[in-house]
Amino acid sequence: INQEAEELLGYPTEKWTSTPAFWMDHLHSEDRALVESYCAATVENRGPQLFEHRMVAADGRVVWLRTSIRLVAANEMKELVGVMTDITERKQAQEAAEGASRAKSEFVAEIKRLNDRLKEENSRMSGELEFTQRLQRMMLPRDEDLREIANMDISGFMKPATEVGGDYYDVVSQNGGVVFGIGDVTGHGLESGVIAIIVQTAVRTLLASGPYESQKFFEVLNRVVYDNVRRMNCDRNLTLSLLHYQDHLVTISGQHEEVLVVRGNGVLERHDTLDLGFPLGLEEDISRFVGEARVPLQSGDVMVVYTDGITEAMNCARVTYGIERLSEAVRNNHGQPADEIREAVLRSLHEYTGGQDLLDDISLLVIKPA
Repeated sequence: INQEAEELLGYPTEKWTSTPAFWMDHLHSEDRALVESYCAATVENRGPQLFEHRMVAADGRVVWLRTSIRLVAANEMKELVGVMTDITERKQAQEAAEGASRAKSEFVAEIKRLNDRLKEENSRMSGELEFTQRLQRMMLPRDEDLREIANMDISGFMKPATEVGGDYYDVVSQNGGVVFGIGDVTGHGLESGVIAIIVQTAVRTLLASGPYESQKFFEVLNRVVYDNVRRMNCDRNLTLSLLHYQDHLVTISGQHEEVLVVRGNGVLERHDTLDLGFPLGLEEDISRFVGEARVPLQSGDVMVVYTDGITEAMNCARVTYGIERLSEAVRNNHGQPADEIREAVLRSLHEYTGGQDLLDDISLLVIKPA
């Protein structure tokens, strides 16, 4: 037993060497029979064995290990000699990805159920409307959930350009903080809507699986999107930013549109996210692109995130609404509650476009700390 074993699991070396059954006694109860079977196979001269299992550390942590054992014989003495390698981080990432995949499968099954219902009712148009409404309800946080988040005034809005939209936004309260997500899947229609639902499910699954760390989070999330886009045989990808708010500080990660902040004194700030990430689903590994930016957010400040359906909306002269008009609408109403800021932006957009049909989905999320 070397020093690394003591540091990894927290038990002094002398505990290992003075107690013959120490290793077996500290195996995870669910893995003991498996480990014993590999040891028996080694003793029976079936050759070296390699397996994965869990042990319980001195502080109660569960540690995943990859262990290789072999039989050593000398002077009629036989011993099992082994090497343990810590694989806890890999296992946690694998479990998170599997959880996201299971959740995705449940949603795909639900989509299939709805599609079967369409065939049974022989009513494609009415079924599409129901299906669209179901998708949007599954994606969006409910108003009552937003109101229950302490010390925050939050208002959101999403409107698809066609039956099914590819915009995504979500709000998740977690461990005394709040995680805000805003994203935009390329294209429109069913495929884009399914990708948006997969992202929403994967984000919530990963947030529930452990502490948030942006680089690892986006690495696993991108792998889920990348694999599913190829399984669906479509060419969709998306931009996505996550904003982690805690103790009046927002940590921004992921590439999307600019993040707008208007301070209590009316000063406008525009925070670019271009260098904070990479579109999800394009490359198998994007971990090297993921970065973070930290922005203080105090009581009286307002933060706004949006999709480009707002800034790229056009008037009759085919001139876009633009980031400057959006910024001005927020700044002119920054002292109002979040709902009223949202309505002021949507009213400004509607007046500018003359009520024309949308060419792209639009989403807007207004955040005000108390």
